[in-house]
Order: sequence, then structure tokens, then C-alpha cells
Amino acid sequence: MPFGWALRAAGHEVMVASHPSFAPTITAAGLPALPAGRHVDLVEVLRDTLAKAGWYDKHRQEQRKAKADKNWSDAQRLGSGAGMRRGLNVLRVAADSAAAMADDTVRFIDRWRPDAVVYEPFGFLGPLIAARLDVPALRLLWTVDFLHSVGDVEEELLGELAARIGAPRINAVGDLTLDPCPPRLQVVDDLERQPMRYVPYNGPAVEPAWLRRPKRRRRICVTWGTSIDGLALNDGLLAPAVVRELGKHDVETVVAVVESQRELFGELPENVVNLGRVPLDQALADCDAIIHQGGGGTTMTAVKNGVPQFVLPILPDTMFNAQHVAASKAGTYLWGGDAWGERLTHELGQYLADLDRYQEEAAQMRAEHLAMPSPADVVSLLEKRVR
Repeated sequence: MPFGWALRAAGHEVMVASHPSFAPTITAAGLPALPAGRHVDLVEVLRDTLAKAGWYDKHRQEQRKAKADKNWSDAQRLGSGAGMRRGLNVLRVAADSAAAMADDTVRFIDRWRPDAVVYEPFGFLGPLIAARLDVPALRLLWTVDFLHSVGDVEEELLGELAARIGAPRINAVGDLTLDPCPPRLQVVDDLERQPMRYVPYNGPAVEPAWLRRPKRRRRICVTWGTSIDGLALNDGLLAPAVVRELGKHDVETVVAVVESQRELFGELPENVVNLGRVPLDQALADCDAIIHQGGGGTTMTAVKNGVPQFVLPILPDTMFNAQHVAASKAGTYLWGGDAWGERLTHELGQYLADLDRYQEEAAQMRAEHLAMPSPADVVSLLEKRVR
């Protein structure tokens, strides 16, 4: 959304293609929408796919056998070619999504003739229509680049669709990657990358009055994003256990979860306040730390606010984000399958004890983030490239 706004503010025409059900979200953000194809409930499809694969249970069992040094083998990393192949069921959901949108989108772009195509990593139709038109394909990341090696499986995923719409090549990673991650957080590879500062977008929101209260102690934000609930993975919701542990410490805890998860917390400790679903960017402005599941938006919003992170991932992409947060030294992580009982008590206590050190690193990463070009700056650079 911020990049779309930057393009519009510079005088360019923008059209955002999506499944019909997502069009109101696009227009609510002030951008024009192109509803394309039949209705597809991607959350429902992905939820069924994960349930059939038994992904969470399978990976929980594997991780309990893993070495204590937290190192995953290449076969376990989503970002590796082997790991990408293990995630093919999830990637096929994205490929099917692209196929459902293809005919309507192709009819539109053949008439509208865009000069460039911008797409997010799972938006596999993007590079194909760019290839059909022979215009630049700009892959816009919104978190750490966990699909940087998708080219290893692109023919298997998209070969049939490319032939169907007349795309002479697939090139799933595009011609240029617009990368929001500071260098210490990002993947190191041979892809051409254009840094672009991350600007959080939480949708229309009103800041809760409680957040304007002055802090009396360190304020810790506990949030679990929205995907866990939507994907029916609340068995992996570790926030209630985290909140109970924080109740034993001299901190102020802010809980930001969707309303359907509220009952899982029971009675909250005295030092905990539940704010429900709040704009995370505003919530983190006055927080000293965040504990979360590793979602991309949460990870990057914490980077933007210079907040140290303790990540408890249960899915491949969240594990990938967590590993990079730990490598940046601005936080740490514990595999969600192990985050129970004494292990959670110990790791959380250690995180709080080391918080000053993590805060120094998080502040440095925030400075690196602020030094990156804004979306408006990047639009000026891309104008020359597209011409």
C-alpha cells in the first residue's frame, strides 16, 4: 500500500489486481482495485492444506529431535531448495490462486498495457504477465525473503500457466527485488535488490487511549498476528503461556490478539492489559520489547520501531524470519514446539535479563532501516529504469 501511494503521488497510474473478495481492502486503502477471476478463499484453502499435511504436528516432532544449538539442516530450511520442495503444497495454493486470476487479468493488461508489474512474493501471476508484455517485473517483499530460491521449483509450479497465457519465461523472482530489510536482516544471494524502507500499513485504525498512558515499568507487547487464528492453528497459540510467565516479572504487559483468541487467556495477571486488535505500529512506539509468532508484518514493524524481539515460530516462514532476527542480534527465538513449561520459563527469563543488549542492537538496526530510501525515493529511481 505505501508503495502504491508513492506511485500515485508521483503522478503514475496504478491498478491492484486481486481476487474479488479482497477488492474492498484495496479500495479502503485509497487504491483502485481490479477484481479478477472467481472467488477464492485463500485462507480457507491454505487452512485445509496445512491440516491435511499435518504441518504443525510433523514439525513439532522433528524439532524435539533437533540439536539444542537451534541449527536447522538445509532440508529443513524453507529458504533452501530442499526446504522449498517440502513446502510445495503451500506454494501450489499460490499457483492455483494465480491461475484463477489469470484470464481476467490478462484481458485487462493487454488493453491497459502497464509499463511495469509489481507483485508480492506469492503473487506468481505478476512475473508471468510481465514476461507476456516484456516489461520489468518488480518483486516487492514485505518481510525477510523466504522465497528467494523459489526459482528451483518455478517450472513445476508455473510452467503450465506460463504456456497458457503466452509468457515466454517464468522468472518467479523477477528482474528486481524491492527489499525492505536492513542488510543485517536479509538473505545474502546473487539477486539484484533495491533497498526500500519498510512503512507499516495496519489499515484504518484509531489509537486506544490506554497506549497514551505513561509507562511505570518496562512495557512488553505480546501479539500473535492474525494468521494463526485464520489457519485454525490456535493449538499453537503460545501467547497465553507467555502472558502467564510475564505475570511473574516486574513488567507491564500489553496483549494484542484477535477477539476470538481472548477466551484462551483466562483471567489475566494484574500487570497485563488486553487491547484486542490494535494498530501494531502505534502499540510498539511505546514498548520496550515484543514477543510474537514470527509473522512478516510483526517482524518488520518491530524493526521499524527499534524493538527487540523474542520469536516463538511454528510455521516454516515464521521460523525463517526468527532465524534472521536472531542472526541480526536484535532478538532471539525458541521453536514453538519446545516453548512449554520450564523451557519457556528459562528462555523468557533469559530474554528479559539480556534485554539491554538486544535493545542496543535493535536501535542500531532501526538506524539502518531509517537510512534506507523511502518508497517515494525508490519511485524516482524506478522511473529511470522503466523508461
